[in-house]
Amino acid sequence: MVLSREQNHYPDLTFIFEEGYKFAVDLKSTYRITADTVNAMTLGAFTGYFRNRTSTKNITFPYAEYSGHFVLGVIYSRAEAPVDQLRTHTLDELEQMPSVVRDLQFFVQPKYRIAKDQPGSGNTKNIGSVTSVSALINGTGPFASLGEEVFDLENSTFPLT
Repeated sequence: MVLSREQNHYPDLTFIFEEGYKFAVDLKSTYRITADTVNAMTLGAFTGYFRNRTSTKNITFPYAEYSGHFVLGVIYSRAEAPVDQLRTHTLDELEQMPSVVRDLQFFVQPKYRIAKDQPGSGNTKNIGSVTSVSALINGTGPFASLGEEVFDLENSTFPLT
Protein backbone atom coordinates (compact mmCIF):
# COMPACT_ATOMS: atom_id res chain seq x y z
CA MET A 1 0.00 0.00 0.00
CA VAL A 2 1.31 3.45 -0.95
CA LEU A 3 -0.13 6.57 0.66
CA SER A 4 -0.56 9.81 -1.25
CA ARG A 5 2.48 12.09 -0.89
CA GLU A 6 0.36 15.24 -0.61
CA GLN A 7 -3.14 16.03 0.63
CA ASN A 8 -4.26 17.14 -2.85
CA HIS A 9 -2.74 14.21 -4.78
CA TYR A 10 -4.77 11.38 -6.30
CA PRO A 11 -5.46 8.76 -5.02
CA ASP A 12 -5.44 8.62 -1.23
CA LEU A 13 -4.28 4.98 -1.31
CA THR A 14 -2.60 2.87 -3.99
CA PHE A 15 -2.60 -0.90 -3.62
CA ILE A 16 0.10 -2.68 -5.60
CA PHE A 17 -0.10 -6.43 -6.04
CA GLU A 18 2.94 -8.68 -6.51
CA GLU A 19 2.06 -9.03 -10.19
CA GLY A 20 2.38 -5.23 -10.55
CA TYR A 21 -1.32 -4.38 -10.76
CA LYS A 22 -2.16 -1.03 -9.18
CA PHE A 23 -5.56 -0.06 -7.77
CA ALA A 24 -6.47 3.50 -6.77
CA VAL A 25 -8.68 4.03 -3.72
CA ASP A 26 -9.93 7.52 -2.96
CA LEU A 27 -11.53 8.25 0.41
CA LYS A 28 -14.62 10.47 0.12
CA SER A 29 -17.34 11.73 2.41
CA THR A 30 -20.57 13.62 1.98
CA TYR A 31 -23.58 14.57 4.06
CA ARG A 32 -27.26 13.83 3.64
CA ILE A 33 -29.49 16.63 2.41
CA THR A 34 -32.61 14.44 2.62
CA ALA A 35 -33.09 10.75 3.35
CA ASP A 36 -32.55 10.03 -0.36
CA THR A 37 -30.03 12.66 -1.49
CA VAL A 38 -26.57 13.87 -0.52
CA ASN A 39 -24.33 16.78 -1.36
CA ALA A 40 -22.27 16.03 -4.49
CA MET A 41 -18.70 14.77 -4.04
CA THR A 42 -15.73 15.53 -6.24
CA LEU A 43 -14.13 12.41 -7.72
CA GLY A 44 -10.88 13.86 -8.99
CA ALA A 45 -9.61 16.44 -11.42
CA PHE A 46 -11.13 16.53 -14.87
CA THR A 47 -8.05 18.21 -16.32
CA GLY A 48 -4.44 17.17 -15.79
CA TYR A 49 -3.85 13.49 -15.08
CA PHE A 50 -7.34 12.41 -16.17
CA ARG A 51 -6.84 13.78 -19.67
CA ASN A 52 -3.08 13.17 -19.83
CA ARG A 53 -2.92 9.57 -18.62
CA THR A 54 0.91 9.58 -18.42
CA SER A 55 1.16 12.74 -16.29
CA THR A 56 2.73 12.53 -12.84
CA LYS A 57 1.40 15.90 -11.66
CA ASN A 58 -0.80 15.63 -8.53
CA ILE A 59 -1.00 11.84 -8.79
CA THR A 60 0.94 9.04 -7.08
CA PHE A 61 1.43 7.01 -10.30
CA PRO A 62 0.30 7.90 -13.84
CA TYR A 63 -3.46 7.34 -14.25
CA ALA A 64 -2.87 4.85 -17.06
CA GLU A 65 -0.88 2.55 -14.74
CA TYR A 66 -3.91 1.82 -12.56
CA SER A 67 -5.99 -1.28 -13.29
CA GLY A 68 -8.96 0.17 -11.40
CA HIS A 69 -10.16 3.32 -9.66
CA PHE A 70 -12.37 2.93 -6.59
CA VAL A 71 -14.10 5.19 -4.07
CA LEU A 72 -14.42 4.22 -0.42
CA GLY A 73 -17.10 6.60 0.73
CA VAL A 74 -19.00 7.51 3.84
CA ILE A 75 -22.37 9.21 3.95
CA TYR A 76 -23.29 10.92 7.20
CA SER A 77 -26.01 13.04 8.74
CA ARG A 78 -25.07 16.27 10.45
CA ALA A 79 -25.77 16.77 14.12
CA GLU A 80 -29.26 18.14 14.70
CA ALA A 81 -28.34 20.34 17.65
CA PRO A 82 -25.67 23.01 17.37
CA VAL A 83 -22.35 21.96 18.86
CA ASP A 84 -19.96 24.40 20.52
CA GLN A 85 -16.84 23.41 18.63
CA LEU A 86 -14.68 25.87 20.56
CA ARG A 87 -15.42 24.35 23.96
CA THR A 88 -12.60 22.30 25.41
CA HIS A 89 -13.28 19.07 27.27
CA THR A 90 -11.35 17.24 29.94
CA LEU A 91 -10.63 13.54 29.62
CA ASP A 92 -13.34 12.88 32.21
CA GLU A 93 -15.90 14.59 29.93
CA LEU A 94 -14.91 12.69 26.80
CA GLU A 95 -17.96 10.42 26.82
CA GLN A 96 -20.31 13.40 27.06
CA MET A 97 -18.74 15.24 24.13
CA PRO A 98 -21.37 15.56 21.40
CA SER A 99 -20.64 14.26 17.94
CA VAL A 100 -21.03 16.52 14.91
CA VAL A 101 -22.03 13.56 12.70
CA ARG A 102 -24.32 10.54 13.01
CA ASP A 103 -25.81 7.71 10.93
CA LEU A 104 -22.65 6.71 9.08
CA GLN A 105 -23.19 4.62 5.94
CA PHE A 106 -20.18 3.26 4.03
CA PHE A 107 -19.92 2.22 0.38
CA VAL A 108 -17.27 1.07 -2.09
CA GLN A 109 -17.76 1.53 -5.83
CA PRO A 110 -15.65 1.83 -8.96
CA LYS A 111 -15.38 5.57 -9.65
CA TYR A 112 -17.11 5.40 -13.04
CA ARG A 113 -20.22 3.79 -11.51
CA ILE A 114 -20.96 6.83 -9.29
CA ALA A 115 -19.67 9.62 -11.58
CA LYS A 116 -21.83 12.02 -13.52
CA ASP A 117 -21.06 14.17 -16.54
CA GLN A 118 -21.11 17.42 -14.57
CA PRO A 119 -18.62 18.97 -12.16
CA GLY A 120 -18.87 18.20 -8.46
CA SER A 121 -18.48 21.84 -7.44
CA GLY A 122 -19.22 25.12 -9.08
CA ASN A 123 -15.81 26.75 -9.25
CA THR A 124 -13.41 23.98 -10.26
CA LYS A 125 -13.05 21.50 -13.09
CA ASN A 126 -13.52 18.16 -11.44
CA ILE A 127 -15.58 15.03 -11.90
CA GLY A 128 -18.81 15.13 -9.92
CA SER A 129 -20.66 12.29 -8.24
CA VAL A 130 -24.30 11.35 -8.34
CA THR A 131 -26.30 12.67 -5.39
CA SER A 132 -28.77 9.82 -4.94
CA VAL A 133 -27.98 7.69 -1.88
CA SER A 134 -29.30 4.63 -3.72
CA ALA A 135 -27.09 5.30 -6.77
CA LEU A 136 -24.01 5.69 -4.57
CA ILE A 137 -24.67 2.53 -2.57
CA ASN A 138 -25.65 0.43 -5.59
CA GLY A 139 -23.27 2.00 -8.14
CA THR A 140 -26.02 2.94 -10.58
CA GLY A 141 -24.86 6.33 -11.85
CA PRO A 142 -25.28 7.27 -15.53
CA PHE A 143 -22.05 5.56 -16.63
CA ALA A 144 -22.75 2.28 -14.78
CA SER A 145 -24.68 0.72 -17.67
CA LEU A 146 -22.46 2.33 -20.32
CA GLY A 147 -19.18 1.05 -18.90
CA GLU A 148 -15.86 2.46 -17.87
CA GLU A 149 -14.71 2.87 -21.48
CA VAL A 150 -17.51 5.37 -22.15
CA PHE A 151 -16.77 7.17 -18.86
CA ASP A 152 -13.12 7.51 -19.86
CA LEU A 153 -14.01 8.64 -23.38
CA GLU A 154 -16.79 11.00 -22.30
CA ASN A 155 -14.80 12.64 -19.53
CA SER A 156 -11.70 13.02 -21.64
CA THR A 157 -13.54 14.84 -24.44
CA PHE A 158 -16.46 16.88 -23.11
CA PRO A 159 -15.91 20.42 -21.83
CA LEU A 160 -16.81 21.01 -18.21
CA THR A 161 -17.61 24.61 -17.48
